[in-house]
Order: sequence, then structure tokens, then C-alpha cells
Amino acid sequence: MKALLYDALMAPLGWMGLTEARQRLVLQVRGSVLEVGTGTGLALPGYPEDVTSITALDIDSEALERARKRRPGVQLVLGNVQELPFKDESFDFVISSLVFCSVEDPARGLSEIHRVLRRGGELRMLEHVRAPSPTLARLQDRLNPAWCWMTGGCRLNRDTFPLVQAAGFDVTRRVQLLDGLAEELSAVRVKE
Repeated sequence: MKALLYDALMAPLGWMGLTEARQRLVLQVRGSVLEVGTGTGLALPGYPEDVTSITALDIDSEALERARKRRPGVQLVLGNVQELPFKDESFDFVISSLVFCSVEDPARGLSEIHRVLRRGGELRMLEHVRAPSPTLARLQDRLNPAWCWMTGGCRLNRDTFPLVQAAGFDVTRRVQLLDGLAEELSAVRVKE
């Protein structure tokens, strides 16, 4: 039932541009791709047909069952981004869409992504984030406790950009959307 509710709540946001943003996120990915926090698989139909493999990971089995219908042939994995069950350097791309607002330990999750991404591989993220405007950021701070409780852990005011940098990624693209309330990031795992 939660998965159906999620899809219903996401539909108006999709019409307002979220679907297009998710499509940009997966545009021209290639090779072996891991999508963390895939949820009900709203981004899965947008992947290029010639991607070698797509692995979709989520903590919710009901959501993964809905994802299976959106892109047959995707490998579905029940798991947590903070403890990825994959070998080091397994993927060419990692995709994350509206995930890190609700990850309990985002630094650990990003460290795990860094570990499973091949050297030179790319992390692409779409996240709602802490606003750059002090007025909006204060409002997010005030609303965050109630919002977090109502949504089961989603944080309105998480500043994702410095977390990505601290995890050892070189951010190559950062586009702020909705007056900075959301952003698209592309980051490369620096060759070591």
C-alpha cells in the first residue's frame, strides 16, 4: 500500500518536472549501472536500451515489486545503501534520485557508493536539499522535525553537496533547481 501511495504522491511532481529531471539523470548512462533507492522504479523506463545491466536496490520489497513491472529484466536487490552487497568497483554508474534525504548515515552511504563505483565511474544524483537562502533554510529547519516524523525520515534541510565531496568524489556538474531547494549533481570517483 505504501508503494501505491508513493506513486500517487509523486504523480503531480512528475507533471511539474520531476519526470524530466529523472530522465536527465539516466541520459547516456552505459555499462553496468546501480540505482540506489530505486523505490517503485519511476526512473527505470528512462534508461537507454543498450545499458549492459541495471541493478536496482531498495529497502522496501513492496516497492521493488512495482519496480519490476516498470523495467523487466532489471536485477532487483533488497538492501540498504549504507551496506551495499556488491564487490569493490562493480559499477560504471550509480544513480540516486530523492534518496539521500532519508539515509540515516549519508556519509556511510556515499562511502559505500564510492567503494562499488569503478575508478573514473560516475555518480549522478537528484536531491532536494538545504536552500542557499538563509530565510528558506531557517524555514526548512523549523519544518524539518515534523516533516521527518510524517515522512518516516525524510529531511528537508540536508546539505548533500559537501557530503559528496567529503566522500572522495570530484563534482563535475551541479545544477540548482527550484531556487536551490533541489539540485542535480554529477560526480566522478577520482582515480587513485
